[in-house]
Amino acid sequence: MDASKSYQFLAKKPYQPPSWASHLTHIPSHVYSLGHLPTPIHKWNLPNLPKDTEVWLKRDDLSGMQLSGNKVRKLEFLLADAVAQGADCIVTIGGIQSNHCRATAVAAKYLNLDSYLILRTSKALVDKDPGLTGNLLVERLVGAHIDLVSKEEYAKVGSVVLTNILKEKLSREGRKPYVIPVGGSNSLGTWCDSNLMQ
Repeated sequence: MDASKSYQFLAKKPYQPPSWASHLTHIPSHVYSLGHLPTPIHKWNLPNLPKDTEVWLKRDDLSGMQLSGNKVRKLEFLLADAVAQGADCIVTIGGIQSNHCRATAVAAKYLNLDSYLILRTSKALVDKDPGLTGNLLVERLVGAHIDLVSKEEYAKVGSVVLTNILKEKLSREGRKPYVIPVGGSNSLGTWCDSNLMQ
């Protein structure tokens, strides 16, 4: 295999929405190819289904180990926007073993962006080292900066305030942060759904 083609999945490419979505507003101009897409649709054989009933699964778990699932689809749009805005780091928030935070940290590393993760945990563990298990191990391997917040504080203050506090701190330090909301769920992130049937 040609080594120059092995990383084409990291390429920035123009975004062309499906014809049914071309009349919508705020269409993204570009995306990054971060996942191994398109993914297949497989027939799933389940016992006790009613006669003439079929179940088919979209296999986004095959989109790539580090970024598997629907997370990569949102990040293709969100990180293209971050780079277009001149960001040098990404701020996001989620649970202590958040798949979204892991995928964001890995994707940011691919694009030479630092990642800052605010992770929810129990009040008893907020001042302790969270360790090297599961998604935390991957996040630390890619150099993510991790801040812990208690579930109680998260519920009291909210994710928007917490990410904005960190964004303002980083901005004062001369950084150019880009905030991705919990799960990458915003209007830009939902554009990934227009490509689901690839």
